[in-house]
Amino acid sequence: MTRPKPVYLVDYACYRPPDHLKTPYEKFMKHSRLTGNFNEPVLDFQRKILERSRLGEETYFPEAMHSVPSRSSMAAARVEAEHVMFGALDSLFYRTRLKPKGVGILVVNCSLFNLTPSLSSVIVNKYKLRGNVKSFNLGGIGCSAGVIAVDLAKDMLQVYSNVLLSPKGVNFEGSLVRVTLEACKLYRLTGQH
Repeated sequence: MTRPKPVYLVDYACYRPPDHLKTPYEKFMKHSRLTGNFNEPVLDFQRKILERSRLGEETYFPEAMHSVPSRSSMAAARVEAEHVMFGALDSLFYRTRLKPKGVGILVVNCSLFNLTPSLSSVIVNKYKLRGNVKSFNLGGIGCSAGVIAVDLAKDMLQVYSNVLLSPKGVNFEGSLVRVTLEACKLYRLTGQH
């Protein structure tokens, strides 16, 4: 058996949303209360998550979450995903001077939001990636999707060049169960490459 080639992270970029999307704890809790979608035990649970998660007072939420009631929809989720993906990729392409046509493999991971066409197709079309790009769209896997995406990219890097995108963006729904509430708060508007 041949020994695999070493794989290294050369560079990465993170999306930073505009300041008007900052959501301090108090603003989030006030908004949650005003929606009327949550009873006191759920509001208390949300507060505990915020306090224990160490997200900080400079956490960002998408535009749809800043209105009462929130404008949760597939369209809003798509806009959120595009802001995160395109913002981070634009930064990565600029800093590394990598041309989109130089991408040999694309791995997109978004555990809770999956649309048609896929997020990987959206990126391929937006950046006009080459026709033979190896494109993977991982979804519905949950928190382990990031690890799976990295492992897939590592295996594919034995043969191709790569951009790894892990947006973890989700659009918030008022009727989510406790476990999903945790996921929505911990993974808002982050883009990692």
